[in-house]
Amino acid sequence: MASRPWDTLPAETLVSIAAHLEGVHLPDLSSFALTSKSCYAAAACHLFRDVHIRIKHPQKLHRDVAKWLAVLRHANAARHVRRLVMTFEDKTLHHSDLYSPDRLKLTPESADSLSYAKRMLPENRRLRDAFVNPEAWAPMVQLLKVLAGLTDMVIEHESSFSPYLLEALGTQHAKCLLELRCFDLHCIEGTSFNPYDVALLLCPQLHGISIKEYFQSFTGHTNESVVSRLVKGLSPSLKKVELEPVFGARYHRRCNPEFESQLQTLISQATNDNFKYWRNAAKVTVAPKLGSIPFLSLQRTSPERIRAWAETTDFALLRHLRLNTGSRELRWLAKHAEFRQLDSLELHNRGYIGAPSDEENFDEIENAAVDFLAGMPALTSLSLEGQLTSPMLRTAVSRFGGTLRKLMLRPTANGLLPEEDIKLGPEHIDLLPLACPLLEDLTVTVAVPTFLSQSTELAGICEGLARVPLLRSLRLTLRSTTEEDPLMVSKRRRPRIDRDGRFQPPDILREDLTDEVVKSAWDAICESGSRLELLQMDTLYRWSGARKSENVHQVRRIGAMGEVVVAETLYRRNRVLRWRE
Repeated sequence: MASRPWDTLPAETLVSIAAHLEGVHLPDLSSFALTSKSCYAAAACHLFRDVHIRIKHPQKLHRDVAKWLAVLRHANAARHVRRLVMTFEDKTLHHSDLYSPDRLKLTPESADSLSYAKRMLPENRRLRDAFVNPEAWAPMVQLLKVLAGLTDMVIEHESSFSPYLLEALGTQHAKCLLELRCFDLHCIEGTSFNPYDVALLLCPQLHGISIKEYFQSFTGHTNESVVSRLVKGLSPSLKKVELEPVFGARYHRRCNPEFESQLQTLISQATNDNFKYWRNAAKVTVAPKLGSIPFLSLQRTSPERIRAWAETTDFALLRHLRLNTGSRELRWLAKHAEFRQLDSLELHNRGYIGAPSDEENFDEIENAAVDFLAGMPALTSLSLEGQLTSPMLRTAVSRFGGTLRKLMLRPTANGLLPEEDIKLGPEHIDLLPLACPLLEDLTVTVAVPTFLSQSTELAGICEGLARVPLLRSLRLTLRSTTEEDPLMVSKRRRPRIDRDGRFQPPDILREDLTDEVVKSAWDAICESGSRLELLQMDTLYRWSGARKSENVHQVRRIGAMGEVVVAETLYRRNRVLRWRE
């Protein structure tokens, strides 16, 4: 049998090809790996670099780990795994029940209601309750023993961690960075804190943590208090803190005064106990000085919370800041905070809500976002969502345009009134070519009258984008300016009644994006000399900002010199683009 051309290439060349394909798109890498044994060997380190397991029950974890162990053993690929992600998902209950430990105390439903009874059934218990037994974590510990080269581990689970997990991390993966997502340090109904949860928080490998925020009438919160202590010195390796919102009026926390005393006792105990898992762990205490984390994400803010975090960590040392906030908070930050080392900013501006008080100046609050941006240092990455005004855009472009490499503009006004719609058009895109000479990655939502054909507005937008000199990646979302609100249509037209006597809403003609429009947009940009490598286009409803479809149209270049252009359709699921529905 004649030798395949790929087998004649040096191993270093094949590894370089695999690295290039891995950086572009996974299907290309998979096809390359199936070409020959030599190609598979070169691609294995990229194919098995990340392992992601979704867990719905202890038995599911056992089955998934067994499958992964068999695959890794067959492919001799365990040595290639560098990152392990464990996501705990409970599909039997509503999302809020998974992350609302106090649901039995907080829900106003009576004990004889059907929904209450369903939640009390043993088979519908929360996923966290199922993992209270330390033995339920045994499959994960078994997998950790095999992954000798693991450098990063992410666990998306609220609490009730196992001592076996602590032992495996401390003795076998002492240099593996740990990230905890959706962490929630609250006791299961009627019980005290789990000491192993606190011990895991104090492990020297903790690199990042995200906690769930709940509506509350008080500033102090057990989870936030713990994270504040971690930032101030209990976790010297902590680099990333995220506070994630949980919306809904029934998630009010009840302040338990015993939490703080229990927590302090467990922190002292865990600090001493961790020495048996991490022999080289340093003795740390909460320092009176400010923390120095580089990444901070606050998704639900108030002036009081902003001030509390300014007293917790040094904003001048932040490298990445993510904020979902309003004008009052931005006004305070513009006056009192300094961001000397900030390199990346993600701002969701909720704007001005409520009448100004006697001490507040209306003009200052109205221009708070502009003043906030004006005080920022030179940024390389900027994301602006929510209320986006022309002064904000002009300030951002003039202030950061010379250094920006990545820019996201997502105006997401609710659109209930015509004057509330914020529209980005050709006149705004024309600001970018001269002001942003280094821009490589752009995500933008623009307003067009139709999706069915190449409109004058879309042609002007494409013309402006073609003049951005270094633009390589473009994610373009079209938002209709003429699409009619279906609520108004329903009021104007009579509903139909089917044979069973049920009302049927009136049919509404809804435009959708076509392959021809996507291809014409690509051609309009590239024919002017742009070396665009990737274009993704999708659509939004005008009146709500929701996506019209989960389909994303994509055009990209492939080949060593980008000489081949491929058009395809991707599917969004759980905010992740996939190749199959």
